[in-house]
Amino acid sequence: MSGGCGHTTDKLSDSEDERSRIGSPAKKLISCSIEDVRDENDEKIVLKLRQELLNKHSLPPRHDDYHMLLRFLKTMDFNIDKTVSAWEEMLKWRNEFGADQIIQDFNFNELDQVTMYYPQGYHGVDKNGRPIYIERLGKAHPGKLMDVTTIDRYLKYHVQEFEKALQQKLPACSIAAKRRVTTTTTILDADGLGMKNFSPAAANLLSSIAKVDCSYYPETLHRMFIVNAGFGFRSLIWPAAQKFLDPVTIAKIQVLEPKSLSKLLETIDSSQLPDFLGGVCTCANEGGCLRSNKGPWNDPEIAELVHHMEVNPIPQTTKAPLHVRDHDSQEPAQGEWSQPQLLNTSSENSCSTNTSRREDSSINKEIVLQCLDRLKKLEKECTEISRIPVKTPDENEKLLTGTLERIKSLELDLDKTQSVLHLTLAKQLQITEQLDSHYEEQRKRCCI
Repeated sequence: MSGGCGHTTDKLSDSEDERSRIGSPAKKLISCSIEDVRDENDEKIVLKLRQELLNKHSLPPRHDDYHMLLRFLKTMDFNIDKTVSAWEEMLKWRNEFGADQIIQDFNFNELDQVTMYYPQGYHGVDKNGRPIYIERLGKAHPGKLMDVTTIDRYLKYHVQEFEKALQQKLPACSIAAKRRVTTTTTILDADGLGMKNFSPAAANLLSSIAKVDCSYYPETLHRMFIVNAGFGFRSLIWPAAQKFLDPVTIAKIQVLEPKSLSKLLETIDSSQLPDFLGGVCTCANEGGCLRSNKGPWNDPEIAELVHHMEVNPIPQTTKAPLHVRDHDSQEPAQGEWSQPQLLNTSSENSCSTNTSRREDSSINKEIVLQCLDRLKKLEKECTEISRIPVKTPDENEKLLTGTLERIKSLELDLDKTQSVLHLTLAKQLQITEQLDSHYEEQRKRCCI
């Protein structure tokens, strides 16, 4: 997955509770609530878009998410009419493509063969906690790739990986980084790339991927590095590739020459970079870095927290003026959240005019609080039970004592029997030696 189009900003959470290490499930749910800082002007236009979509019956609950709406507004320059059209086209595509169920329904069983002819995968996070996606374009063999899969199946795999990134990887990175992570960093390795790596099938695949990314997953790419780019790439391939990309995405791409890999270390720690990109990681036990899927999303505890946040959303919303930005941002974006269900910070939580939605939100919060109270009570009861000393009934204690005494008696009998057996064996050996000696004397006499 080469990443979506556009630019975003990740928001920091200053909650001290989030920074503390808490063990209980109930407290973990609270500790992973990420503050949602929004720009008031953005909220107004998002609410306007939301109302337009509701009036047109084009806002399924699954996608009724403030930040998802904001992403589409940004990619359409905050034009309501254009955004509505783009949104409805997205819903139509998702329904026809089966994007909502693709994680569960699609099995890309040729993945091992595909990665041989198109090395790619997620590996680690950058210094701001964003997941890193890597493709080794120079190692790609389009002809052989099309022998083991098809463009349609690969595109489904691409969408499936995008959905996993939005629903699993980005939320996990947010938990690990203690801050909202909404975008990815992509590295394309052009080492050895030439016209041999391109074919009509490869061009069709690239075009299909670019359309899906920009049309249906906008504003999800933070930055892209194209590394080991030789003269041929910079003068021929890169100009041709730009025809498939929009200007906003092109502005986020940095092309690095072979001797400029050290620039990656400015944004990515060496432990998160594979050795072939100037890092120190090899993932030797996982079959190589691009096969390891290394990242916080593989941490069982974090994965559990992501699941709990989806099931038990704890929205926290703080409005802020436009000038409020995090230290990481150098872009004029207002932040976004690509995962519709995570933390459920949808616009219904901030809409003061929609009474029924506000009541639903209050009911949901009340249910969550009741569940947390029950969890706390259960934890208290478990703690009290664990402190009760274990007492063995008198009858059982007598039975155990008698059994231990019989075992000791048997052990003594075995020791005595073993001693007798040793003596008997020694006696038999002595008799055998005497018989052998007597036989030898008789044989010598006979010979005389």
